[in-house]
Amino acid sequence: MNVTLEQARCLDALARKQTFVEAGKELARTHTAVMYAVRGLEEQTGLRLLDRSGYRTRLTPEGERVLEHCRHLLDAEAALRHACTELRTGWEPEVRIVFDGVYPAEAILRAVGRLRAEGASTRFHISAEFLTGVEEVFARDRAQLMISLLPTRLEGLTSIPLPALPALLVAHRDHPLARRRGRLKVEALAGDLLLTVRGSDPRLELHTEPLEQRATVVLNDFSAKKSALLHGLGFGWMPTYLIETELQRKELKVLPLESGSTHVFQPRLHHRAESPLGRATQRIIEALTENGG
Repeated sequence: MNVTLEQARCLDALARKQTFVEAGKELARTHTAVMYAVRGLEEQTGLRLLDRSGYRTRLTPEGERVLEHCRHLLDAEAALRHACTELRTGWEPEVRIVFDGVYPAEAILRAVGRLRAEGASTRFHISAEFLTGVEEVFARDRAQLMISLLPTRLEGLTSIPLPALPALLVAHRDHPLARRRGRLKVEALAGDLLLTVRGSDPRLELHTEPLEQRATVVLNDFSAKKSALLHGLGFGWMPTYLIETELQRKELKVLPLESGSTHVFQPRLHHRAESPLGRATQRIIEALTENGG
């Protein structure tokens, strides 16, 4: 079977206009051209698509069913035409973004939301990883953009600093560490559970780094870590923006560590220097770097 788009268009127009003359006017064709196209479609399908017994031409039940499929073809053609137009104007077919889960996803989603609202047809793949996993997925999936906390080991990348993310060393207010008076030494924390998200890395230069290989609980993401902290399971570093409410309610308490209870993460946005940036990728970069993202 070799059904053409022209045949599909003629059947669709005839179904809506109900006469060959009116269908021809809509398609800028002669009514005989429309008749010929529909007759050819009947020959292709081996079905009687039209009821020609009345004043106005009507579709048979078989014709109605074939019309459904013809309209699917026309929809696919319209989608292809739109995609080609978008590609000619610089929109990429897809953009992959991998980011460290400590970075606020809302900033990325806002940027993507703006583009979707403008009608960009780019398909976005956004995934959260942690620490070394970010770079691994970026390389494996050939992603266009990467937001990482660790210095990259990949070559040929352009890196742009993003707004710093302060973090605090906290525990639940009822945790034994939170009840101690005076400033705490790192050694004093050794007997308690240090909560981490998928481990840690010396390149983060956390004040608790000497404890990383001792009694730790490794969690999948910061949502799980926050829940563990609120249940008094242990202590750990949390991005300030994720615990503002809990700090205000005094559910979580900052531990007065001698070497410092605050750490500043410095996320950086990376893309491949040799790869030309598409329109959507450029807009995402602009959105994340303008006014602090």
